[in-house]
Amino acid sequence: MKERVIRRDHGLSPSPAAGRRLRWDLTATPVLGALLRSPLPLTALRLLALALLIAGIAAGLAQPSVERGLTLLLFWGLFWPFLTVLVTPTLGNVFCAICPHGFVGKWLTRIGLRRPFPARWRGGWIGLLLLVFGYWFIHYTMPGSLTRSTAATAWFFLGFTVLACGSFLIFSGMAYCKHLCPLGRLLAVHGKAGATRIATRAQDCATCRDFDCAKACSYRLSPFQFEARNNMETCTLCMDCVQSCDSVRVEFRPPGSALIGPIRRGDATDPWVLLVILAVAAVAIQLLHGLQHSGLQHSGLQASLPWNVAGGWLQQRFGVAAESFNFARLLGLLGAVAATVLAAWVGYARAAAVVGRDRTTVRQTLAYALAPLALLGLLPHAVTRFVTRDGHELLNALAGTVGWRLQLEPFAARSDDWVQQLALLSYLGMAWALALSWHRAGLLTAERGRRWRVWLWGSLPILLYIAVFGFKLWALATYGTAHHHH
Repeated sequence: MKERVIRRDHGLSPSPAAGRRLRWDLTATPVLGALLRSPLPLTALRLLALALLIAGIAAGLAQPSVERGLTLLLFWGLFWPFLTVLVTPTLGNVFCAICPHGFVGKWLTRIGLRRPFPARWRGGWIGLLLLVFGYWFIHYTMPGSLTRSTAATAWFFLGFTVLACGSFLIFSGMAYCKHLCPLGRLLAVHGKAGATRIATRAQDCATCRDFDCAKACSYRLSPFQFEARNNMETCTLCMDCVQSCDSVRVEFRPPGSALIGPIRRGDATDPWVLLVILAVAAVAIQLLHGLQHSGLQHSGLQASLPWNVAGGWLQQRFGVAAESFNFARLLGLLGAVAATVLAAWVGYARAAAVVGRDRTTVRQTLAYALAPLALLGLLPHAVTRFVTRDGHELLNALAGTVGWRLQLEPFAARSDDWVQQLALLSYLGMAWALALSWHRAGLLTAERGRRWRVWLWGSLPILLYIAVFGFKLWALATYGTAHHHH
C-alpha cells in the first residue's frame, strides 16, 4: 500500500483540474473517510442485501400464491424501481456497490474456472437485451404477469441469481457484472450523471510502480486512469481500490459534471443503451401509461390512438385476450423504439454533416446528454409509489418475518404538496438533458453558429420525448377535464 502522502482537504474545494467545479473529498472527511477506507461497513450492507435477496426468493417459493407479500415488495417496491432509480441520478452507480450478486461473485470467481469471456459477446449488448426482453417486453405486453405474481417474481430473480453464479464460476474478471447483468451496463452508463467519483492524485500516480489500485480491482479496471479519461467505465464503486491505496479517493462532485467534458474510451454500446432506455422507459411510458390515464378511459381519445386501433384488430384476428398478450401495448412499444432510433439517426447524421465528422464520433459524443432524462422521468413515480404504497407495507412484512407486528401507515399521501411537486423532476430532466446537449455540442465545434445547429440536431431524441410528454399533458387537460366534468 502506498504510504499516506496525500493532502487532506476537508469540505468543498475547487478542483485544480476542473476550475470552477467543486469537489468534496469524502475520504478526507472524518468518520466518513474511515468508513469508506474500511471494508467492514460495506460488507455489512452487502450481507444485508444478500439476506434480503435470499429472503425474497425463499418467501416467494414457499408461498407462491400470496398476492402482495415480502417478495413483491422487496423486488418491485424497493430494489428494482426505488433504489436504482433514486440512487443512480444522485449518487451514481452505488447500487452495484452493495449488489448481492457482485458480492457473492467476488468469492465464486476465486474458485471458478477463470476462463476469459468471449470477445464477441463483450460489452453491454447481452445485458441490454436481457433487460429489454426479460423485463420491459413482458411489462408492456403482459402487464402484471410478472410484477403482480409472487411465484413469477421469485423464479425470475432466482433465474438471474443462478445465471450470475454460473457466470462467476466459469468466467474471470467479474464478467457477469460487466457483460451480462441486465442492470450492470444500464447503471454504469446512467451513473455518469451521478455525483460520486473515484479519483487519484496525479502526483502520486506519476511515480507509482505498484499499481495497487488496479491489482485490487476485481473488474480489471485502472482507477489511476479514471481522472484523465473522465470515465470510470464499468466501475461499481466497490471501494476495493480505495481500501488498497491511500492515494485513491472518493469525491462528491456536482451531479452530471462528468457529462460536460470529453469521455475517453467510452464503450461503443453506451449510446445504444441510452437510446433504448429512453425509448422504453420514457417515450413508451408516456405513450402507453400516460395516455392510458384513468381520466381518458371514456374520452374517446384512447380508442382512436393508432396503436390501440391496430392492436384491437390484431386481438380479434388472432383471438387472443388482451389480458394474456396485449398487441396494442406491443405496437406502442415498437413505435416508441422506432421513433426514438429514427430521431437519433436523423439528428446525429445531420449533426455529423454540420461539423464534417463521422457519425460514430458524433453519436458517441452527443448521446451522453440523454443520461439524466429517463431516470429523472421515472423518479417521481418510483418515489411516490414507495412513500404512498410500498414502503410501509415492506417494513410491516419484514417485521412479520421475525415475529413482530407492525401496523405502519403510508409515509405520505398522493395529495401531499411535496409528493405533487415531485412531478417537477421530469421537467428538470428535460432541461438538464438540453443543457448537457449544448455542452457536448461544444466538444464538436467552437464556432457558435455551427454549435447551435449541432445542438438542435443532436437534441432531436430529447425533443421527441418533450413532444410526447407535451401531447400527454394536452390530452389530459383537454379530454381528461371533460371526462372529469362528465
